[in-house]
Amino acid sequence: MKKRTVLNFLIWIVVGCYIAWIFSNSLTIGEYSSAVSTKAANFLLRYVNRAGFTIDFNLFHHYIRKLAHFSEYAMLGFMLVLAIRIAPLMKSKFLNFIIIMLGIPFTDELLQHFVPGRAAAFLDSFIDIAGILAGSFVAYVLVLIILDIFKKRSA
Repeated sequence: MKKRTVLNFLIWIVVGCYIAWIFSNSLTIGEYSSAVSTKAANFLLRYVNRAGFTIDFNLFHHYIRKLAHFSEYAMLGFMLVLAIRIAPLMKSKFLNFIIIMLGIPFTDELLQHFVPGRAAAFLDSFIDIAGILAGSFVAYVLVLIILDIFKKRSA
C-alpha cells in the first residue's frame, strides 16, 4: 500500500472513531448523561457565580448541554474539512461535506430516540449543524492561511 493511501485511510479512521465517540455519547442512558452534564454545570456555575453573575441552574444546565452539542460537532467540522481536503471520499468535496454534515447529526438524534431516558430533539440537530459549520469555517480559514504562508515562502 502506498504511503499516501495509508495516510488517507488513517485520516478517515480518525474521523470515524470521532463519529463513533459522538454516537456513544448519544447511546448513554438519560440518567447517566444528565448526571455528567449536571456535574459539569455545577463545576462551571461556581466560576460564573464568583465572577459576580447569577443565573438559574436549570437554565445554565440547559445551555451547557447545548454547548456540548455545538462544541463536539465543531470539532467534527474541523476534522471534516481537513479530511475532505486531504482525502475526499467522492469526487465532489462539497457533496462529501454536505452528506456528512446532514447525515451524522440527524442519525445521532435518531439514535437517542431508542435510548432509555433520552429523546430525539431535532432542534439539537440544527445546533450540531451550526457547530459543524463553525468548526469547518475555522479549519478552512487555517488551511487558507497555511497555504498562503507556503505560497509566500516558495515565491
